[in-house]
Amino acid sequence: MKLNRGIRIICAMLMMFSLAACTAANQENAKGTQTESSTKSEANNGGEIAAKSEKKNPYSDPVKIAWIPTAASEANGTAWGKGIERELAYWTNVEFNIFDGEKSSDTQNAIIADLIAQDYDGIILQAWNSDASAQAVADAEAAGIPVVCINIDVNTPHAGLVAMTDVEAGYAIGKRMAEDLNGKGNIVVIQATPGAARGENLEQGFQQAMAEYPDITILDEQTAEWNMEKANTVMQDFLTTYGEQIDAVFAHNDQMAEGAGEAVRNAGRSDIMIWGANGETKALEYIQDGIITGTVYTNCYDQGATAARMLMMYIGSNLDTSTFTETPVIKMPPMTVDAENVQSITEDMRW
Repeated sequence: MKLNRGIRIICAMLMMFSLAACTAANQENAKGTQTESSTKSEANNGGEIAAKSEKKNPYSDPVKIAWIPTAASEANGTAWGKGIERELAYWTNVEFNIFDGEKSSDTQNAIIADLIAQDYDGIILQAWNSDASAQAVADAEAAGIPVVCINIDVNTPHAGLVAMTDVEAGYAIGKRMAEDLNGKGNIVVIQATPGAARGENLEQGFQQAMAEYPDITILDEQTAEWNMEKANTVMQDFLTTYGEQIDAVFAHNDQMAEGAGEAVRNAGRSDIMIWGANGETKALEYIQDGIITGTVYTNCYDQGATAARMLMMYIGSNLDTSTFTETPVIKMPPMTVDAENVQSITEDMRW
């Protein structure tokens, strides 16, 4: 099968596999019913997917799954992990372990090497750097271990990516900010770590929106590397340099928006619009308290669960993900949140 057709089939299989997983505990007759397929695709040329020679029964064979967030203690990493864990609880034969990436590609790559040596069956990864972990992911795929990334992809073909709709989210934020500014004003941008795919995609969408408003000027853009404290310092510098010229701030994630919001509040300014992205609980509280203006919310629990379903589907299928020439992507829809609708994000949805 050709890859673009294969991706559609993967998505259809994922939906069916999710339904099967939800009733697996009551379906003892499901064990051992999967049959081995001796059919393989033709030579892996022209973007064709080969079939793997062996597979596991995901309902009965021992399965080991690893989750490697960039930092295990951060809110989104914790929420993705809980979503993964909740989903994998349907499979009593699955061993699930979390490994702290410690905001280091070297650490993540060393973990992946160890997981290969320990014969893990699947890896879910939130890469710290898209380029730096590409070879480690390729090594895992070559060893027969499918790798599904969450939100930040790696620059090599692999089993899958479950991502927020970053370009669309950036565009939605840009449009909302422009409309609230009545099409005229000055904006500063606090950016992600250079090279981070999510930050670049948010920026792309945001810039697309800005191109529609020639009377809005972007005064400056500086990175704060996803960090609240660094964003606070960057925002203080912006206030010192541009003062009353600043009408609005766009930060590539909520933590940086929160840092900017603290700096603006400490400067005694209440007239600056501040938007973040992700929808973490603290940001929602900051919106309720009037410290920041808004964010785009994505249900990270669902995102983690989707990554787990995708990985288990691969483990129980004939698909050889090491032969993929491009990465299948599942996008999770965002929701624009401000003071008017923040209460609609109920406690069970917050992370």
